[in-house]
Amino acid sequence: MRLFFTNMNRHWGGQSYVVMQLADHLSRRGHEVVVAGVAGSELVERGRKRGLRVYDKLELKRGLRLGSFLRDQASLKAFWNEFQPEGILTNGSQDTWACGLARWRFRTPAFLVRWRHNSFKVSAHVFNKWLYQSLIDHVAVSSMEIAPLLIEPGLVPAERVTAFPPTADLERFLEAKPTGVLRKELGIGEKDLAAVAVGRLAPEKAHDTLIRAWKQVVAQVPNAYLAIAGLGSQEQLLRGLIAELGLERNARLLGFRDDVPLLYADADLAALTPVAGESFGIALLEALASGKPCVATDVGGVKDLVRDGETGYLVKAGDSGAIAAALLKLLTQAELRERMGRAGRTHAQQSFSANRLADTAEALFQRLHAERKAR
Repeated sequence: MRLFFTNMNRHWGGQSYVVMQLADHLSRRGHEVVVAGVAGSELVERGRKRGLRVYDKLELKRGLRLGSFLRDQASLKAFWNEFQPEGILTNGSQDTWACGLARWRFRTPAFLVRWRHNSFKVSAHVFNKWLYQSLIDHVAVSSMEIAPLLIEPGLVPAERVTAFPPTADLERFLEAKPTGVLRKELGIGEKDLAAVAVGRLAPEKAHDTLIRAWKQVVAQVPNAYLAIAGLGSQEQLLRGLIAELGLERNARLLGFRDDVPLLYADADLAALTPVAGESFGIALLEALASGKPCVATDVGGVKDLVRDGETGYLVKAGDSGAIAAALLKLLTQAELRERMGRAGRTHAQQSFSANRLADTAEALFQRLHAERKAR
């Protein structure tokens, strides 16, 4: 099958990661997959390095930009005339509108699936109703926990929603061994305690709440250290907050890292504390595969991974006190960390393999393709 995958994101994150994983595995199964995005985006560059066919002639600019939109329409028409896609998978707002309208305008005979990766509320205004009911054939969600956001407003019926279980390159995390790279960078010893938080530095990720919680942690466990890996718009704000709280020694922003398996291997636990938008949490899956217990907030489909009291602790979003209390439970009980870490590793291996995602997506794509051909 000829498949065209698009993503509007410029930077690397959980969304780009799972799109790449799916494209890679379906390509290995003999499907012809094109990964499309903005020139210079991490998705396009990493797809190229993996040997996937990429298309980087799209602009996919946010907001109503008529000139840019029309250029994208012309670009899609030209490429689709050559590639003749049988299936289209979109992953963001801009690329969904661009592909949906292009398919409708140019009568491209391919099915279109919109993969929603976040748990933001979807407004049921007239344009979204047209998008979901007329321009999109099916919606994939990263967790059925967020399906009601689409079903209850009447945007799509339940039978047109399928859960795509996210995955990661789990072997890298399952096999990673402590090397001391994180502890050396933080300037701490083996007996000190370290937590890692991986994710974009965006408002919805609420790293500021985590940092405030860490202030409470350090008051009781002075040898506890927090490392935050990622890039984003909140970097300066977070650096200022760390300084304001006097946490320069105990909390550190690491920037973008491509050695995340080694960071987790050196850490004692992981944290992810968003207040909105999180449909799943790839960083949590990677932490669990590394055998690390997690403290996370109950947002979207995070509970699919973090089973409260089993693989970590799930707390109320935005509650720094509850986050601090959960972190302290784990930081002060080594046996509890080990038990939850083992349970998390087993859960990650059994429930979130790349083959399971590929199986689910492939079955849906084949069904939709057959339905289109039967019309």
